[in-house]
Amino acid sequence: EIKVTVSSNSVLQSLQNNAEFKQQFESQVKITALNEIENYEVVDSWENADYFWIYMRLSKAQYAEMRRKRMQSAINRAEDYLARADELNVTSNYVQVLRLKLKALATLQEYLNEDLQSDYKGKNVYLVNEIISSIQSQLYKITVQSMSLSLMGKVGKPIQHPFDVHVFFADTLTGKLGVQYLPMKMNVEQGKMDFGAQTQTDQQGIASFSVARILARDPIQLIRLSADVQGIIKTDSVNFALQNVLKNIDEPGTSIRVSVAPIKMFIETDEQNLSQKMSMHPLETYLKKNLVNAGCNFVTNQAEADYILRLTSNTKGLGIIWGNMQSVALNLTVSLIDNKNNAEIFKDGIQDLKGFQTTPETAGLDAYKTAEQNMARGIFPRLLSELLKVEQ
Repeated sequence: EIKVTVSSNSVLQSLQNNAEFKQQFESQVKITALNEIENYEVVDSWENADYFWIYMRLSKAQYAEMRRKRMQSAINRAEDYLARADELNVTSNYVQVLRLKLKALATLQEYLNEDLQSDYKGKNVYLVNEIISSIQSQLYKITVQSMSLSLMGKVGKPIQHPFDVHVFFADTLTGKLGVQYLPMKMNVEQGKMDFGAQTQTDQQGIASFSVARILARDPIQLIRLSADVQGIIKTDSVNFALQNVLKNIDEPGTSIRVSVAPIKMFIETDEQNLSQKMSMHPLETYLKKNLVNAGCNFVTNQAEADYILRLTSNTKGLGIIWGNMQSVALNLTVSLIDNKNNAEIFKDGIQDLKGFQTTPETAGLDAYKTAEQNMARGIFPRLLSELLKVEQ
């Protein structure tokens, strides 16, 4: 039986209270251990028409010695990475030094639950803890500063221009010395946005970000721009336990507030009943009410609008269907136009929706009432989804 224990001096000790982490970690260790087993002895075998049985024996002492040798080999490789990192000037080789330290940590990822003691820089240390402390200390040497105090955007639209952060060493006497080629990432702390791929700083320590579309309607949203520690090493080389350890590293960064304005709409409607303009506009009223509830504002000047909403509808009489009961058919079309480039981005409609009443006029009103219900189930959710690019 393979038992999984976490040493009190292990870097994983603080994660043991997380039941999900504990279960996944124990499962991963057992699978890895089974894959590493070797030097077992075949004692006997037996088979019948349906099954083949084999009995194998493994020496606990041999397994322990095999594991000790592999652990020592990993320690030696980690120490080699650290020695190479110590030989470099951290100011001129910041990312390379950090990458070597992370590689040292990744080399030990199968033994994060162990007390890995080693002589490092003339003192006995717990090696994993020492590496993490060194990584954290190096990260604290830099500052991430936004070049924009705040940003402005609109729901459903991109932020118009890219925005930059400057990453530089915090304690230099010669001014702001930029950190070159450091992977950077963006996270949305409050709100929801669609943004581009991760980036890295340039030769001056500048990293540029962009937002392709603001998805949430919250008036104030918050984004976090920070160093991307996991982006420095390949993701596929990091196991579950190390991923959780890296998540607890404090990555230097900065937050930017995004003020989000509502979408401005201009509406054009032509609602007719039996080819006569209606004094009441039931479908326009329905659309306005629900779009306002979704965070849109309606304007009276078309030039100020982000989008133009067009609605045309009309009924035609179908005559008497029984007794004095009249029938009409309603046809309607709804389209959404991007006012910036005059492109139609949405179009939908209803054809031959029936209405019934004792006069053609009231039968038409009955058809409009049914159309509102149909809009709520179909056209409006699709319109709003296209407008805001979020699931409703």
